[in-house]
Amino acid sequence: MFIYALGGGFGHLTRACSLARAAFPDIQARILTNSPYAAYVKSAMPELDLVALDPAMSLDQGCAEALHQIAAATADCLIVDTFPRGLGGELASVIPAFAGLKVYVQRDLNPHYAAAYNLNPFVEDSYDLVLVPGDTAQDSLGPFAQTVTTAPWLIRSRHEMPDRDRARQLLGLQDEKPCIAVCATGNLEELAWYGKVVSRLLERAPECDVRCIASIRPDACPPECWVQYWPAMDLYAAADVVIGAAGYNTIYECVACGVPLVARAWQRKYDRQHLRACRAAAQACIRIVDEPEQAVAAALTLCGTGVRPALPHFENGAPDAVAAIKRALHRTGTHDIQRT
Repeated sequence: MFIYALGGGFGHLTRACSLARAAFPDIQARILTNSPYAAYVKSAMPELDLVALDPAMSLDQGCAEALHQIAAATADCLIVDTFPRGLGGELASVIPAFAGLKVYVQRDLNPHYAAAYNLNPFVEDSYDLVLVPGDTAQDSLGPFAQTVTTAPWLIRSRHEMPDRDRARQLLGLQDEKPCIAVCATGNLEELAWYGKVVSRLLERAPECDVRCIASIRPDACPPECWVQYWPAMDLYAAADVVIGAAGYNTIYECVACGVPLVARAWQRKYDRQHLRACRAAAQACIRIVDEPEQAVAAALTLCGTGVRPALPHFENGAPDAVAAIKRALHRTGTHDIQRT
């Protein structure tokens, strides 16, 4: 199967990796991404088949290369994450003509996008299966008769998670002090915000261990606090509280791991982070903040004693999504599911 996961950042790529890992080895998956973190992910999970476009490509260049990669893959199943017409609309004519199984991954979107491109009839008529990966949508898109809803897709299932001792080792923690983990993901220009959070935590919370999990170290973050590691979910068993964005992966990973989250909801063109955080806060320990000082105060309130219970049992929805794809492949008579 071929997974179209253009959109930049970690969000689309991590969700695609979650699905590809759940499908392996029964189904071979190739992932198309333009994330600047693709090489980072590939080094952590070399078994994944990633086709990484240059993030510096223009939109037109990226769209043209996406069409080329889809045609070259000759896949029996095409999975499109978030943008049903493609990031630049380049899939509008390709999807209806694609001979194999067509799957749309419906994450919550800005409703103006759905309305502007009249997406409801396009999705209804063009896709054989619509997968909703636990991200409740109120974006005027759907519901569709071919929809299957699962729990959120996670990069790890419960049995794969490191225990607390291993997570502490990965974070470089020596003493049994409370740990505040700052997960610095998102756009590069947002790193300064996380750097300020780390700096102020070090000033105000000497009784805590502070770690900044980031692919690139924020300027104000001392090297000894920086942990270059992916996926961050592996580390949450050691954290008493996480400070991070309100993106898809951070929200659902923290909820699954039962770790309190101080969430900064960043403004995005399509993703409604604040809405996701508010929904999750109704069922989990999540505080929504704007300023670094607010994040520090909330984290210190939530940090507790540093003694947390074992990781709870949680459901990874990716295997259920793969099962739905297999059923759809069977219904459509596509049997050669080993082919990329």
